[in-house]
Amino acid sequence: MKVRPVRHALFAVSLAAGIIGAAAAPAVASPPGNGSANQSGGAMFGSHHYTQGGTDDGGVVGVQVVASGLNQPKKITISPRGNLVVALSGDAVAPATCTDGNEPSCLDTSGAIDLVTPSGHVTTLESGLPSVSSGGPGASATGPAEAAFVDGSLHVLFQNTDIDPTTGDESYGTAGSLLGDLVTFPHFGGSASIDASFGPFEAANNPDGGEGTAVQLGAESAIDSDPYSFVPYHGGFAVADAAGNDLLFVSRSGKISVLAVFPTISEVAAPLTLGPTQTTPVTIDAQPVPDSVTVGPDGALYVGELGGEPFDVGTSSVYRVVPGHAPRVYASGFTAIGDIAFDHWGHLLVLEIDTAGLNDPAAAGGGLPTSGAIIRVDHNGSQTTVASTGLEFPTGMAVAPNGAVYVSNFGVVSATGGPGGVSGEVVRVGLSATGNS
Repeated sequence: MKVRPVRHALFAVSLAAGIIGAAAAPAVASPPGNGSANQSGGAMFGSHHYTQGGTDDGGVVGVQVVASGLNQPKKITISPRGNLVVALSGDAVAPATCTDGNEPSCLDTSGAIDLVTPSGHVTTLESGLPSVSSGGPGASATGPAEAAFVDGSLHVLFQNTDIDPTTGDESYGTAGSLLGDLVTFPHFGGSASIDASFGPFEAANNPDGGEGTAVQLGAESAIDSDPYSFVPYHGGFAVADAAGNDLLFVSRSGKISVLAVFPTISEVAAPLTLGPTQTTPVTIDAQPVPDSVTVGPDGALYVGELGGEPFDVGTSSVYRVVPGHAPRVYASGFTAIGDIAFDHWGHLLVLEIDTAGLNDPAAAGGGLPTSGAIIRVDHNGSQTTVASTGLEFPTGMAVAPNGAVYVSNFGVVSATGGPGGVSGEVVRVGLSATGNS
C-alpha cells in the first residue's frame, strides 16, 4: 500500500490509536521571524521563542529534553556549527470544512523550520510554510519533512498529501505550490526556488509500476508520491519518496532520475484487513515505504523502510544502494523504521517509531504507544538495542559532531493539546554501550 509515512502510515494509525487525543490542538501562533541566516557559517539570526536548559557534553544518560513546545517535529539535521535543524510539519488545526485532508481548507501556513542549539535555544529560520491537516478529530499535519544547510543555503523537503494521478500536481492551489517539492531558501530572505517537483515525475514515470496488494485491489492509487527524506549526494541530492517506493537523484540542474526501486514486503493480514469478505489471515505484498536516507562511511546510500499495512513487527529493512546496482538488504528484522544514521565508529543506528508496530494495541483507548528504540548494527551484523525508555513516537534522528544523538520525540504531537500536556520535542539520548536501555 502506498501509505504516506506520516499522514497515512504514522498519523492516521497513531490518531486511530489515540496517541494525540480526541480533539485537534488549538491554534498556535507562528512565532515572528525574518527567516534570515548566515547560511555559509550556520549562524542563524531569527526570532528566539523558546529556551530549555541543558549541556553540550553528550554525557547524558537516558533521554533528556532539549526543547519542547514544537509543532510535530520530523527529521533533524546538523548545521555547519553543530546546531540542530528541525522540520516542523504544522499545528494540525483543522477547520470544520476539512474532513479528510484533501479539501483546500485543510491547508494552512503553520509549517516551519527551527534551529535548536544543544543548550535548547530555539530560533525560527522559516515560518509560514504550507501545512496540511488530516482533518477530523485528532487531526495531524504534513508539511516540511526535512531541512538541511547545503553549500550555504537552506534546503527544505515538503511532503505531498494529495496529488493528481494524471499530472502529479498538488491539489491545494497556489498556496500549496511547494508541497511535494525540494526547495531552496535564499540567503537573507527572498522567494524560495524549487529544486525539484516529485509528483509530476511520479505521474510521468511511476518507477515502482504500482506495486503492492492494495494497489492491485484498487484500494490505493498506482500513482502516488510523498518525498520524506533527503541527503546531499554527488553534487545533488538523494531523495526517498515514501509513497513512490523509490530512491531518486536530483542533479544540480534539477533533473530527477531513479537510483533504486524497493521491493514489497511479505506480511500477514489479519481477518477483515482487506474487507468484510476476508475471514482468514492472508499473505499480502505490503509496500516498503522508504522514509529515511543517509550516506554511509563507505560512500554508499542507506535507506530505511517504514513498511506498509498491516505493519507487521520485524519486517522492515535497511537497504544499501550503489547507483547502477540493485539495492540489497544491509540489515533486517526492524519494526516501523523512522530514521537511520551512522555513529562516529561507523555503526548504523536505526530508529524505530514503535517497537510493537504501528498497529500497537497498547495505544488503543487513548494510551501512549509502546516505546520506540534505537538499535545499533555492529560491523559483524549483530544488533543491540541501545535506547528505548522515553522514546515516544520518535520520528527523526541525527548524530552531532561530538557524538551526541538527538531525536525528534512525540513527532506526531503539536505544540499544545497533546495527551497529558506533552508536545513535540527534541531530546538528547544517551546510548547504552552494550545492551537495552
